[in-house]
Amino acid sequence: MIRRCSSARSLRLLPALLGVLLLTMVLAPAALATVGAGPITWLPADSTYGVAETPFVALPAPAPAGAGATSLGPGAAYGAGFWDDGREVYVMGFANNMLMGMPVIAETELGVTPLYSGVPLKLVFQKTAGQRVDSVALLGDPEALVSIDPADPAVLTAATQFTVRATVADPVQSRSGDVGAAFGLSVDCSSLPARDFQASLFVTNMHWLDIDPPTFSSAGLAGLSAHGSSGTEATFDGIFAPAFLTAMGFTDFNEVQGYVDLTAVTGWTGAALTVPGVGDGSLWPAGSWKYRITNSNWCTHNILFGRLTSPAKASGVSPKGTIGITRPTFKWKKANLAAKYEVRVYRGSKLLLKKTGASLPSWKASKALPRKVYLTWKVRAVNSAGPGSFSTALKFKIR
Repeated sequence: MIRRCSSARSLRLLPALLGVLLLTMVLAPAALATVGAGPITWLPADSTYGVAETPFVALPAPAPAGAGATSLGPGAAYGAGFWDDGREVYVMGFANNMLMGMPVIAETELGVTPLYSGVPLKLVFQKTAGQRVDSVALLGDPEALVSIDPADPAVLTAATQFTVRATVADPVQSRSGDVGAAFGLSVDCSSLPARDFQASLFVTNMHWLDIDPPTFSSAGLAGLSAHGSSGTEATFDGIFAPAFLTAMGFTDFNEVQGYVDLTAVTGWTGAALTVPGVGDGSLWPAGSWKYRITNSNWCTHNILFGRLTSPAKASGVSPKGTIGITRPTFKWKKANLAAKYEVRVYRGSKLLLKKTGASLPSWKASKALPRKVYLTWKVRAVNSAGPGSFSTALKFKIR
């Protein structure tokens, strides 16, 4: 089962923490990230908001280095964007967690101004010709139009401008009930092949953090970390071009599975995966495949799409040799791609103990084991693709 957020108190403290961090970013952005003149910049004069496509207007006040700012009327709200030179990521909206590394998108001040939930946005960006766009991750309304133009990765790489269309989301949990709304955007331009999602789109209406820039898991699954508050249903969409799915090894795109923390979500209580199929151009880019995970138990989870491989071979640590307790704690190293573990204890060929579903890399024997005889034990990792190989058996004896 998906774990719930461990502390409701921490969620109540987040608005104050985000406000402090925003002020720090405005006053001294260079201390928080390597902000430079990157290949992506927002063009406020060419961007619009609302059904009537009202143009954004630039603020007269100077913006932080590498950022753009816009006035939306009463309240002098803004949408700020900056290029993180060290990470090759452009972030628009409010960025937090920068002190800990990669910027993440979260609540933006666009949410407490005329940009209420349901307002469509057309955001135009200038880019360097030849600079690829690996992916665009959005905190927005997943039920509305979400697109990137041009959508073809090769054409997008050659382009000097691109447009993102999305809609402001009603957040899963806002700072003041349903008054606020949220929007944020992250454009990943990393030169690392492992982060090249070929201009895929990721969309969520989760709040607070809300998503980290996408990365591949060690199993080659496509996705990212998502964070939200437990108790309200949220959605997470991965929108992929057929060329990208083919590159992942799929010939039948209906075979793509969705995973939360490396466990398949199909059939879970409170979570479901839907595979709508080829896009018709109205809800997502024509020709793309959209995969959705919905869940009501959000906290911090890895949200991934693809086909999971079996976990790596496990490796036992202890007990071994002569020990002094009859109910020892069995310990092993974490195995790559493991969701759970299975432990077996033997006397010769006779199975004495078996533990399945262990979530931690340790387990205390459920009953006393015999003394003064040699015993062996082994462990293997398990995930939704099946079990991995058992570890090499370790021998021990209780005095």
